[in-house]
Amino acid sequence: MPKTLELITEHLPKVTVDDVRRFSDTVEIRDAQAFAAELEAFVQERIESVELPLSLEAPLARETVEQTLTRKAAAQRADTRWALGETDIQRGRVALLATFDRPHNLALPDFARLANKSRQQIYKDIKERRLLALNVGPRGQKLPDWQLDPVKRRLTQAVLRGATGVDAWTLYGALSEPVEGLAGHSPVEAVTADSVDAVATVVFNVLGVR
Repeated sequence: MPKTLELITEHLPKVTVDDVRRFSDTVEIRDAQAFAAELEAFVQERIESVELPLSLEAPLARETVEQTLTRKAAAQRADTRWALGETDIQRGRVALLATFDRPHNLALPDFARLANKSRQQIYKDIKERRLLALNVGPRGQKLPDWQLDPVKRRLTQAVLRGATGVDAWTLYGALSEPVEGLAGHSPVEAVTADSVDAVATVVFNVLGVR
């Protein structure tokens, strides 16, 4: 017998003599107690002959918490592991290069010239996380031009110091994309000389850094 039906059977009330008296107007009952016993056996036999579909049996069966979680997790698991398709990779690469080539992202020599520093000093500042630089391999590095502004550079440096385990591209997005808490402005647009720490905190919240 399916486990669900076993549970139902265990909790069914027994047929009593009072129960069978309801049939007295329809049939002649000579021995009410014997009739109750026969009726009880009949009900049990009918229940035992029932076979519930698995779709009904599984949800009704009594499960442990672990069994329930396992079942639900299995239902969410795909038959095959998801992997990036060639089209997804190409689309991501195109978007990455488009961001890399935005006008405000300056090639390292141009940034060094505008910052009035040597290339060696810029390389050192990048290595020591005083400047944010984007890299796409053989195309070299580019630096967002907002770091030429002293206040925006202070914000960038505060984020670089406080989010040491976060990659440069993620930091770039958190600094340059609109944030609802800043009235829809990006952190580098919203920051002022008096709000560097507060805006940095907003960026850390976006990054999930505490």
